[in-house]
Amino acid sequence: MSSKRKFQVDLVIPIFNEAGVVEQTHAQVRAIADSLPYDFKFIYVDDGSRDGTVATLRKIGDSDPRISLLQLSRNFGHQAALTAGMDASRGDMVITMDGDGQHPPKMIPQMIKLIEQGFDIVQAQRMDDIRSMSFKKLTSNLFYRLINLISGTQILQGAADFRALSRNALDALR
Repeated sequence: MSSKRKFQVDLVIPIFNEAGVVEQTHAQVRAIADSLPYDFKFIYVDDGSRDGTVATLRKIGDSDPRISLLQLSRNFGHQAALTAGMDASRGDMVITMDGDGQHPPKMIPQMIKLIEQGFDIVQAQRMDDIRSMSFKKLTSNLFYRLINLISGTQILQGAADFRALSRNALDALR
């Protein structure tokens, strides 16, 4: 048996009123984690949920000791919850993803591979079919164009909070 330490991956998952979804989300990320040769920690950050989310996560945590639950005292917002989870991370890398099932856990192995290849940040970007233009997509397009025009900083449309950061990148960010 090798004395080499296993690479630790922390998944930071902010949640808010996700009682009906968090079990499925955890089952999906757990299946991916269990298929990979790394140590995983699941850091769920409850952003002031008022439904059964916390009780559900505690129940799941009874059967999965890799779960860590941080509870914010009230709803501070998604970005504050992400920051709290990243501050709690001690892994070699951290992957942030939403707890509502919108980010595909099947991308996690590819993200880890890119970090291992030397990239410090891996940013997922949603690729929608351009032919299906809903009102939400139209207003989103307009929002990104306006922000990019007035801010001078280019924000990728479809970029989400589904990203991986190396320990060096996370330490620099913090």
